[in-house]
Amino acid sequence: PAAFARFRTDVPRLKERVAVAGYSYEGVLGAPTLTFGELADIRGLSGEVELDRLALEALPGDAGGPVFGPAGTVIGMLLSKDPDSGRQLPDGVSFSVDAGAMARILSDIGVRPTTSTPGAPLPAEDLTTVAADITVLVSCWD
Repeated sequence: PAAFARFRTDVPRLKERVAVAGYSYEGVLGAPTLTFGELADIRGLSGEVELDRLALEALPGDAGGPVFGPAGTVIGMLLSKDPDSGRQLPDGVSFSVDAGAMARILSDIGVRPTTSTPGAPLPAEDLTTVAADITVLVSCWD
């Protein structure tokens, strides 16, 4: 990637605007697509503190993509939906691992993540540039 993610150090606010950068169309487009929504909760449905619940319509190709707060700092990583869970959640419900949990995992393996406090909100076109610089397509084949 052309740049590195800056992990947000404070706790994001509920109902804050978020954007997920992912390859929604599995590489058909030459750059990541931004999907906008909001932070619905800073815990999972069972109270998991390392998860955030997002109100947005993510596609399978978005999984693993960064979740940005309004200022372009990373607040999490989008998780894939688990079709084998036996549960069908309402449309528009997605989950991400929060930036704190990701920073702890990186630190445990000797990688020091770059952190930042949020600044002023970025216009969508500037956020698109930030996303394109740190998001890459990863494909797996059987």
